[in-house]
Amino acid sequence: MTVYITNSMSDYSMQEKKIQVLTQANVISGYIAQYQDLSGETISFLLQQQQLSADTRVLMLDNDAKVTFDSNVQSSYVGKTLINTIVLDALSGTNQTEEIRNSEGELIVNAAVPITKDKTVVGAIYFQSSASDVSDYMGQMSVNLLILAVLASILIGVISFVMSGIMTEPIRNLTQNLKNLTEQDLDYKLEVSSGGEIGELMDSFNKMIDKLRLQETKRQEFVSNASHELKTPLSSIKLISDSLLQTPDAPREMVEEFLNDMNVEVDRLTRIINKLLTLTKMDNQQSVSRLEFSVMDINAIAANVFKALKPLAAQKGVNVTFNGEEGIYSLVEHDRLWEAIYNILDNSIKYTEQEGTVMMTVHQDENFAVIEVNDTGIGIASSELYKIFDRFYRVDKARSRETGGTGLGLSIALTAVELHGGNLQVESKEGVGSTFKITIPITLK
Repeated sequence: MTVYITNSMSDYSMQEKKIQVLTQANVISGYIAQYQDLSGETISFLLQQQQLSADTRVLMLDNDAKVTFDSNVQSSYVGKTLINTIVLDALSGTNQTEEIRNSEGELIVNAAVPITKDKTVVGAIYFQSSASDVSDYMGQMSVNLLILAVLASILIGVISFVMSGIMTEPIRNLTQNLKNLTEQDLDYKLEVSSGGEIGELMDSFNKMIDKLRLQETKRQEFVSNASHELKTPLSSIKLISDSLLQTPDAPREMVEEFLNDMNVEVDRLTRIINKLLTLTKMDNQQSVSRLEFSVMDINAIAANVFKALKPLAAQKGVNVTFNGEEGIYSLVEHDRLWEAIYNILDNSIKYTEQEGTVMMTVHQDENFAVIEVNDTGIGIASSELYKIFDRFYRVDKARSRETGGTGLGLSIALTAVELHGGNLQVESKEGVGSTFKITIPITLK
């Protein structure tokens, strides 16, 4: 910027100097044009009236470019012919200026203007003036601008350093909190004290911490619940095996009874592990991405589930009915949707008393397929409804163990339904019954 300003001012100052010199030369030319014959004394008198500076030199030339007057008596050019570009242009009737440096390196501005009488060029005025004042002024200006540039650079540097510290403080704070997060400390929370992108970043960080804290809480609960669920059948198997080992002469009937109990506990373990594996696969994005979806008849899938669970209902003495609407198609992964419907219908049958009723219906509601399961079972208290889809949660733990429940069925059903872009709702009243409604988008076929 200093170089640009210096060059601009230098060009402007030099242009002003040329205009000044050209104006003075034209004034002298005008005076001389009024006289027919001029002696050197007369011209010197006219020049004194102009109050020219001491470093100014004026030459008068005839129309042959011969010098007839020179204000510099010591090195006079009188009688010599002066030919250069601006003199020739002046003798042609055109005003011209130029800037040169003399042998001493001093900047000189020259001007040549025609002397015109009766519209005829009879000679020319050659005007020389030193531009050292312009050079000195610009030199001092360059020094001042350079000093100003240095001071401005230092000031900008200091301000930039301070501002960068202020602007990066939230980022440093965020970085430190991220380090603390990697050390498994989830208690940190940033105070959002700034706006803009930094504020949004800090707010997003706090939301991420809240989600991580929630996920960590769920993970710990899951591990605790899974450990408890697996520990119970293992403890039973351990107790039965110890009893057999401590009774070497146990009768065959006792051994068969103990082995049958062990087999029941092993089946229970298998169910828990299989359901855990199912949940793990649905939680794994890579496993989900490998699932193959196809357009299928929702009514046919629900009917197959009903057919598979009808013997269980008959064994319990529960009345089950199915009412389906054909021609409802949706893009689904068969096994996942089948398992979701199975778990909900199985749950309703298990928690419905003998002579109770379970009814499953399939119908279309606008652009959605609706699978609805109504039962007259034990129902769920309103305070428990929001928990029933949590993993390992049971409304009635004692009853669940009797029926072989793992507390994972509804969680698997919810995950499977959401995998299809659907929704799973439940309405229930304790002692009256429950209604589960699966809603998934349909595909036109």
